[in-house]
Amino acid sequence: MSRAPSDLSRLFDPRGIAIIGASTNPTRIGGQPVRYLLDYGFKGGIYPVNPKYQTVAGLRCYADVTAIAGPVDIAVLAVPAAEAVAAVAACGRKGVAFAILYTAGFAETGAEGARLQVELARAAEAGGVRIVGPNCQGMLNLPKRMFLGFGSIFQISDLRIGPVSMATQSGGFGFSVVLSIEAQGVGFQSAISTGNEVGVTTPELFAAFVDDPETRVIAGYIEGVADGAALMAAGRKALRAGKPILLWKSGNTVRGKEAALSHTANMTGSYDIYRAAFAQAGIIEVKDIDELADYARAFATGRLPAGNRIATISISGGAAILHADRCTELGLELPRLDAATKEGLRKVIPSFASAENPVDTTATVFNDVRMFTEAIELVLSDPNVDQLAILAASMMGEIAATCMSAVATAQRRFEGKPILVTWTGRRERAEEAYRLVEEAQIPVYTSPVRAANAAAALARFAGYRRRQAEVEPRATESRAPLPPLPAGSGALDEAASKRILTAIGIPTPREVTVAPGADPVAAAAGLAYPLAVKILSPDIAHKTEIGGVRLNVGTPEALRVAVGEVQGAARARAPAARVTGTLIAEMIGDGAEAIIGVIDDPVFGPVVAVGLGGIFTEVLHDLSYRVA
Repeated sequence: MSRAPSDLSRLFDPRGIAIIGASTNPTRIGGQPVRYLLDYGFKGGIYPVNPKYQTVAGLRCYADVTAIAGPVDIAVLAVPAAEAVAAVAACGRKGVAFAILYTAGFAETGAEGARLQVELARAAEAGGVRIVGPNCQGMLNLPKRMFLGFGSIFQISDLRIGPVSMATQSGGFGFSVVLSIEAQGVGFQSAISTGNEVGVTTPELFAAFVDDPETRVIAGYIEGVADGAALMAAGRKALRAGKPILLWKSGNTVRGKEAALSHTANMTGSYDIYRAAFAQAGIIEVKDIDELADYARAFATGRLPAGNRIATISISGGAAILHADRCTELGLELPRLDAATKEGLRKVIPSFASAENPVDTTATVFNDVRMFTEAIELVLSDPNVDQLAILAASMMGEIAATCMSAVATAQRRFEGKPILVTWTGRRERAEEAYRLVEEAQIPVYTSPVRAANAAAALARFAGYRRRQAEVEPRATESRAPLPPLPAGSGALDEAASKRILTAIGIPTPREVTVAPGADPVAAAAGLAYPLAVKILSPDIAHKTEIGGVRLNVGTPEALRVAVGEVQGAARARAPAARVTGTLIAEMIGDGAEAIIGVIDDPVFGPVVAVGLGGIFTEVLHDLSYRVA
């Protein structure tokens, strides 16, 4: 049965799996997936393929994948690079939907590897096989008990099942991230390494994770993508579904790009443009393992704040200050509490405590737990509060259980206002308290800064969703046709560019173009002095650098001199440039100089750049980007 390229259903729910290059040695790369599928309880068909063996791990071993009678939806290829093309072609003859190719030695290794990768792609397309990889470490699907890979993570059969799915271009690093996050209490549905992405891509997997009802949080590690539009489309799809994409992007420096090319051969592109695309598509960028874990725990609850206003209740003044500082740095608002809220707080907290936000109940909570629980109810009831941080220091024992019971009860009452807890109590001294917050799906952090970071991520994603709801219904505006462009390709000169700006309603100064040899004073008779004089050429982007600009020209005599000077400078310092004339324009004295440009980015296509203009543009690099 043929499937559309975007249908990944059989990748995550296969009827049968073939291991091509299967080994009788369970420690080898070709032996590990056979052992894991058998030992961990995969329910579908398991088919070792290797002409050297009759059986592998007690299973019949086939000489060729085409000899298998049952359906095979995934083939794991543990074969040398030189044999990969033939193995993929055999998968095509069998009707295998997906081939997971562990093998390296393709585009990441240079010209010969790139040629082999082209052959691999052609064989896959001819046979209708979607490749995962090459140069990858396999995949996990915990609910289906699919451990299709090699390395340390696949040796752990009791990995926690939970709401996160991850796509990673780096197998070794990506799966180490999964292990670290899982150790912090975050469970997974799936994790898949994509390597060089000859077939299945990261954006495609993100879109599939959105469709998975059990996945609530999507994680990713990328060095680059080939199709920026697909990445943004996946981000917007996830945004509509309320499933955040938490994305770690590397290869953002010159040396990082060089390393990425030799690692997975993925395009990295401009980091500034990636960041702009993330913000436009509602993708949350992360920059460390702990940050990814913290955000995943916050988003796994499914609760989003209505706005960016956060209140804090603390039993430690120092923790409250740290939390307030970080929240402010991240753009969260610490609102003034409602008068009724403050009046209620003053009735339950000591006179020397603070009823302002952050609310400091002080350590008196250890003498009067009721005070703490009533403060939580009062603050969550406040209409100015969208989410609440509780800084519980290191409370343990019965007090911890009582306080966390109150926190859990309050979260159930105020489901629309997320609660994040900062707490360092020893688990063996507060087992009941931890159980209560975990059952209520309340994330716990070890520092007020980490809790603030997570709260800001929740608010940012909620803001992206509100913005999307406002923007998507807008009708596309009709625009007047642009004036005809000059024949050929390349940059336009300033006069041609301004004609386009005028056509779309952007005003430009009054100006005239003077052909070489014409009288500039006569041409500028209708303009008001002082004037700006600029050389006009599609080949001279930086006119100031060659002496092609004169400003504040105040008289006709000075105008003739200025025109001669800029034309002479162009002849002397840019002799190969095509000079179409001289531009004479009225000066504008009350504006800030800006730069507006369009970049044809190889990953994202047309990108608009806006920023501070003038002769220091490249030095200051004060630019903001938007993917068009």
